[in-house]
Amino acid sequence: MITFEHTKTESSMNDKKRHFTDKITRRQALRYMGLGAAVIPAGIWLNGCSNAHKGGLSSIAPDINDVPTDRMTYTTLSRTGDRISLLGFGTMRYPTMEITTAEGPRTVIDKEKAEKLVDYAMAHGINYFDSAWMYHQGDSEIVTGELLKKYPRDRFYVATKLPGSVQSREDAIATYHRQMEKMQVSYFDYYHLHSLSSDEMYERIYKRWGMLDFLINEKKEGRIRNLGWSFHGDKELFDKVLDEPVEWDFVMIQMNYLDWKYGRVPAEYMYQKLAERNIPVMIMEPLLGSRLARVSRSVLEMMQEARPGETPARWAFRFAGSFPQVMVVLSGMTEIEHLQENIKTFSPLNPMTDNEREILAASADIIRTYKVIRCTDCKYCVPCPYGVDIPSVFLYHNKATYDSNIPDPEGARDAVFRRASKAYLAGYDRAIPQLEQANHCVNCGDCVPTCPQHIDIPGEMLRIDTMVQQLKSL
Repeated sequence: MITFEHTKTESSMNDKKRHFTDKITRRQALRYMGLGAAVIPAGIWLNGCSNAHKGGLSSIAPDINDVPTDRMTYTTLSRTGDRISLLGFGTMRYPTMEITTAEGPRTVIDKEKAEKLVDYAMAHGINYFDSAWMYHQGDSEIVTGELLKKYPRDRFYVATKLPGSVQSREDAIATYHRQMEKMQVSYFDYYHLHSLSSDEMYERIYKRWGMLDFLINEKKEGRIRNLGWSFHGDKELFDKVLDEPVEWDFVMIQMNYLDWKYGRVPAEYMYQKLAERNIPVMIMEPLLGSRLARVSRSVLEMMQEARPGETPARWAFRFAGSFPQVMVVLSGMTEIEHLQENIKTFSPLNPMTDNEREILAASADIIRTYKVIRCTDCKYCVPCPYGVDIPSVFLYHNKATYDSNIPDPEGARDAVFRRASKAYLAGYDRAIPQLEQANHCVNCGDCVPTCPQHIDIPGEMLRIDTMVQQLKSL
């Protein structure tokens, strides 16, 4: 039986006092919230990390005091015997800043802030750093290599991934060697077939171009210590790759309490398949792009009844980290407060109880009813050749949904409509420069195959712009 390892033990007596003593069923949880099967209006959502929210809703401030340096939970599931921090540092969301170049303004990684985050992570027990070719338009691997160079190579583990954008076998091999140069390493601890999302892409890159055999040979030569894949495809592709005659060392899946039952391929299905084969599981999107840091008032009240003072984000991380076959839970941490709260969550991890899982199952039933765009702000879709800031458009529209500021152009022209219309348009122009708004989408489709969430990006852009233009004309 696989168990978690951490540097110190922690008494669970106080935590047990905070747990419900009786098992709660999903139906009972919904009754507790007074919701039945009703859909909650979007306006009662709140941000779990802010101090206040429109509409007078209060939120839970994260506990970031007294962050321990020596209590991180570690796993030893790796077939190479690595002792890995259960909380991994995802470099997709390094802090950024805007600089002026000859070609115009450009958003780049803020190296000074990123260095402070990496140093703090290392000092507090995090030793796993995950990057990829496409993160920050290619800069993530470079910055990660630079920031880790000061540390002894045996103090950290690095991972990166072969992108699906390679154009030929020669390009793929050149990209692989360039990644090693960018990260300033002579071997990769963990290397992924990145974001497997279509059978065509898998067959073309890894079979016809022979890149699977190439990577397997790199593992034999010692330049890859662990080989696996990250996944965003359908069930048929998952089963196909899993059944390959390859000793996969790990698989990364999108797993959180919403996707557990309601993912494109339910995370429950993928996790169980991997556990049956004793393949270590890596977790991405435990917060689903911060969506699970926002919960309804009633769900928050239920969480607080079970564990007073614990944020929705901490609930989500505990869910992802409590499964015995999970080797690492990745989090992209932009602010030091995010990093501090997450370290406290995993130092050590307090595994989730059956009762708490029922609370989250009920929460998932509610959250899935929201008409939001399933964008996680991964930025795989940018840069857009026509300058559209796709993630910002989607994130603004989702925020307006949470704030009940989505006006209905076909509805009554009453005071509510006028307020929502004015708020939406004003906020849209403030949040997104005019040259980067949805009306500049020409439906070229370049972004569609890059989206791991399989969003119909041109269709959503048209829908949002149509609403904006209708509101402007009224």
